[in-house]
Amino acid sequence: MHKPNVKSFSYFDSEDHVDVDLEMLNWSQTVYGVGHALHVANSIKFGNLDTIVDSMQAAENWNSSLLGFASILPAKEFTPGSIKLDGVSHEEIFGRVSESIVRVLFVNLVVLTDEVMGYLIGLTGANVPEPVFSKVEWAKAHINHGFEWATSGLLEMVAIRNALVHNGGRWNGPSIEQLKLAGVAVVDSTVDISLSFGDLFRYRRALRTVVGELRKLTPPAAA
Repeated sequence: MHKPNVKSFSYFDSEDHVDVDLEMLNWSQTVYGVGHALHVANSIKFGNLDTIVDSMQAAENWNSSLLGFASILPAKEFTPGSIKLDGVSHEEIFGRVSESIVRVLFVNLVVLTDEVMGYLIGLTGANVPEPVFSKVEWAKAHINHGFEWATSGLLEMVAIRNALVHNGGRWNGPSIEQLKLAGVAVVDSTVDISLSFGDLFRYRRALRTVVGELRKLTPPAAA
């Protein structure tokens, strides 16, 4: 039987606190905003692509860069004609951009899963497993078995993330083995993995469900 890798230290320092609801809300709001922005961009065929440098220069001012240290890396300078979106049509460009954005959001959902589950497992007083796959296995073993669909879904999510990040979006031996632990019996290893916005919402639902069940395991004094 596969057992989670459990480390004997606390995942968070005693003064650390994760606002789980806020972190999950921020992720959801980002998905909503990006989805809406993509829809608008698609409806106007990305507008005037000759002004993309102007758009990137404007984007630099949207957010402050506050790293807590002085980076050795210089700022990127955009010059006219230095960048462009490649593609023979706006449909091709949109398909590539939207797919890449969904991948980024999906991988970020796994990061969020790692953060909030590590925090909530720590609140139970248990040693927190590493990595995120083991955290999900811990939850699968401890929460109400009626919600096994949710933990199995999160195991799927981590397996997909690993295939995307470590194998160019193709299934390989390790990621297929992870799917087996999620209860997936048949995998077409010839496909190039493609994700939709609908997948984001499906796996978010699984995370929200597991978070709710983990909270039930938290002693009242730690909640």
